[in-house]
Amino acid sequence: MTANKLFIPRHPSTGATGFIGGSVLEHVVKNHPELQISVLLRSTPEGFVERYPSVSIIRGTFDDFQTIQEAAYDADIVIHTGDIDHEGCARGIIAGLNAKKSPSFLIHLSGTGCISDRESNTWEGLSNPKIWSDTDDIDAIYNLPDTAMHHSIDRMIQDVSNDLLKTAIICPPDIYGQSKGISSRTSFMVPLYVEGLLQGKEPFYLGRGENWRAVVHIDDVVDLFALLLQEALLGGGKAQWGREGFYFGASHEVVWKDVAETIARLGREQKWLPEASHAVSCNAEQVGSLSPKPPGMALYLYGSNSRASSDRARLHLGWQPRAPNFWKALPGDLEELVARYKKKLNA
Repeated sequence: MTANKLFIPRHPSTGATGFIGGSVLEHVVKNHPELQISVLLRSTPEGFVERYPSVSIIRGTFDDFQTIQEAAYDADIVIHTGDIDHEGCARGIIAGLNAKKSPSFLIHLSGTGCISDRESNTWEGLSNPKIWSDTDDIDAIYNLPDTAMHHSIDRMIQDVSNDLLKTAIICPPDIYGQSKGISSRTSFMVPLYVEGLLQGKEPFYLGRGENWRAVVHIDDVVDLFALLLQEALLGGGKAQWGREGFYFGASHEVVWKDVAETIARLGREQKWLPEASHAVSCNAEQVGSLSPKPPGMALYLYGSNSRASSDRARLHLGWQPRAPNFWKALPGDLEELVARYKKKLNA
């Protein structure tokens, strides 16, 4: 297979989407000059054209089904890191690729919210021993209820894989580190937490604070996309696709109470938290009221267990996380987050 056209639907202004999509785009542009790359943009970020002069811009939004369908039809490979829960966008991509008479590939971003224990959680900050494997538990993952985060679209993408259209899903957990892309340079879990602290909230954990969260550095997520892209360029290569093409991207785990206590200590040391600040235990109602996001998001982020083992990526793609671990990256991440918050206030 000779694949030379890549389409990346993304909105650079939608938070975590720009964080991951921008990082992947940066890598692909630098490492694959042979590819003709197009991106879907609602608006063009400042400096984008100067930084990526060879990238074609397709103007549109995730609601523009025909635009997305036509762009996917024109591509050999689609990497979808945009609004991963937007059904219309996913269907547009699938429609375009399915209409092709030549081989094509779809690499879709998901997230480990799908295997969190939020549906059964008693919200007491307890540890859950279940660690999901993307090999041993692949049938259970495929058969998750549609109420599981991201899952209905994930399964739709798994189901459309065939001899001509091969699909894969990359499913990272909470991401830390700084993006090298042009757009959003922070992720979700720690940035929202720190923003709350800077607005006067105390560092907190839920109940006993023993819940586990899988984590991964953004550079290791990009590496996983790069490995799958390389296999797609080889016509599928040694990668697995379709129902088995589901890849967790977790490198290690953290316990949230440890995170809360460490952020409190670093906040004091870096002088952006008062000297008296320390991590406190909160109940479910208190934690649930902390996030400006949809109801239950703070409980999910800071109170549920979401544990995953990246067996498939390690076994079939040779993926080995190489970036600094969560604890080594945390001081620098916090300094960057505080500086960005202050800059936003002064804008």
